[in-house]
Amino acid sequence: MCEDSTMTDKSNENSTEKKEEIEEKEGKSARDKVSLKHVSVKKQEPSPEAIKLATTLKTQILTYDSFETLSNDEKTMLECFMNRRLFLSRIAIIMNQSRVPLGLPPLKKAELEEILSNLIAKGYVASEIVGENRVYYLTERGKSRVL
Repeated sequence: MCEDSTMTDKSNENSTEKKEEIEEKEGKSARDKVSLKHVSVKKQEPSPEAIKLATTLKTQILTYDSFETLSNDEKTMLECFMNRRLFLSRIAIIMNQSRVPLGLPPLKKAELEEILSNLIAKGYVASEIVGENRVYYLTERGKSRVL
């Protein structure tokens, strides 16, 4: 009989220990279990060499390739070249083929020459005289804009 009473005493002790552990676990919140440390954050300062490099790159890019806002016709004209040298008559055909399906009136020779002169002034297109006609082609700046 003694053995039975000692076994029940041991099981009672185990069950009370388990209950205490469960109560301890349930009683503590996550805030109580974890200790947080404050971390100080410092803003990284750029070095003088990096600032100098950034300003020189910015000025070079802005002077070399500050893409102006081009009109829709100027963009279309740049895209019609596709690394080719074109006469004005061929440019007129390509440009007007893209305008007529959209319901826009075809451009006249004077309007085409005005757009081309604007593109030449902006540095996107260059021209040469071949025989008695003028040939237009993209400059490096024009190629970088189209591609």
